[in-house]
Amino acid sequence: MAVVAVAIYAVAWGPFRGVRGVSTAGAEPLISDGRLEAVTIPVEGMSCGACAARIKKTLKSSAGVASVEVSLERRSVLVRYLPEKTSPERMAAEITELGYKATVPAPAEPGASEPVATPAVDASAADPKERTTAFPVRGMACESCVETVENLLRSMPGVKAARVSLEEKEAEVRYVEGEVTPERLAEEVTAQGFESGPPRAEGAK
Repeated sequence: MAVVAVAIYAVAWGPFRGVRGVSTAGAEPLISDGRLEAVTIPVEGMSCGACAARIKKTLKSSAGVASVEVSLERRSVLVRYLPEKTSPERMAAEITELGYKATVPAPAEPGASEPVATPAVDASAADPKERTTAFPVRGMACESCVETVENLLRSMPGVKAARVSLEEKEAEVRYVEGEVTPERLAEEVTAQGFESGPPRAEGAK
């Protein structure tokens, strides 16, 4: 009888012996939906799929962002995020850095978070070190893309004026020699998701 009992125990327990060694101690916990918060950020300046794709790619690469939904019709971005990792203010700032106008919804003074407009360049204040350069810019699909590149260039130190043509696919920049270089201007445009070519100098202004 003892031999039969041992045999029955071995048959019954055998299939489960391999399961005892399984452990989930090393498994990474999933982010619970209960920890996520959602915010809708109004964005001005989007007018095509390329604009939406750039904003989505930028936010998705940010720490703490779980999902991004861009709506061209509503001119807004819906983001689900971890509040301990990021904030609506930070995400709106990242969108604004791309050249768009993002604001953070607030119950009071909703316009307080709007970016400050860049003052116009005084063309009469000529600088003997001023130079002009031009370089090709590819990847622009609409006037909003043009505005994005222009705002980016105008915000750079040493830039006096910038004009971008969608038809010619070219950027023309007036800058102060010694403060910035044509190569640096082109590199910054490329870093924002567009494709720029080698710049050419056009002399003093």
